[in-house]
Amino acid sequence: MGSVVTDDQGMTLYRYDRDQASPSKWTCSGACTKTWVPVLVQDSIQTTGVEKSLLGTVHRKGRKQLTLAGWPLYRYVGDTKAGETNGQGREKEWYAVAPSGQKSAMTG
Repeated sequence: MGSVVTDDQGMTLYRYDRDQASPSKWTCSGACTKTWVPVLVQDSIQTTGVEKSLLGTVHRKGRKQLTLAGWPLYRYVGDTKAGETNGQGREKEWYAVAPSGQKSAMTG
């Protein structure tokens, strides 16, 4: 199982194939965000195990959504405990994100 990026609570972070990395663009909106919750951040971000230069933000309705290698990041509501990866491969468009910003090679 490949390594995946988590938040400070150990919850897995995901990327969406319909989003865009260059330039960063989110497409999950409305009902989508009730299942896939955008990772919103303030100005400073603490990291461990992720190259800080790969982190950024994209504007989302007056707020900032965290990006990794340009990909907007989300949490999956089906993950209820740290370390779960229940969103991996959902709809063949949602994938846990690796520290490089690529899709995780793990199977879900």
